Amino acid sequence: MRRSSWWIAALAACSGPGESAIPAHDPCAQLAIVVVAPSDAQRDGIANAQALWRDRGVAAFDAVADPAPAAPRASLEIQFADAAPVFHGQYDPAGGRVLINRDLTDAAMLAIVIAHELGHAFGLVHIAPADRTSVMNPDNLITAPTDADQRALEALWGRCR
Repeated sequence: MRRSSWWIAALAACSGPGESAIPAHDPCAQLAIVVVAPSDAQRDGIANAQALWRDRGVAAFDAVADPAPAAPRASLEIQFADAAPVFHGQYDPAGGRVLINRDLTDAAMLAIVIAHELGHAFGLVHIAPADRTSVMNPDNLITAPTDADQRALEALWGRCR
């Protein structure tokens, strides 16, 4: 299997149990998602991940009202590439992107993996499954953002209005 070099760099940047996230994106401020030539399934996975966070009060993905804001919106690139099956996704804060394994095709799992990586982009860190069920559990493929995840975001950023 062909592996992109970004996976190697992403693994080198991956944090362990004492990780600290750099909250790069305010979940209440406009955030444009940039994807180059996504498949329909990938586009749906992104939209479903955004909806999962929107259901938790995140306003970053709301439509921009006219007139357009004077300052350009922040953006986050999502890339899909080949990787070993054990790797689902990675948030790369230095590159300002989310990296997703192209072979992840189950619609529900894809949305959860993207939502997990968006959580990192908003400043959330991994939560041990023994502590609580969370979208931020490592290797999570089934748990959507929870009430506790919403409270964690609000503790970092406040409530979106």
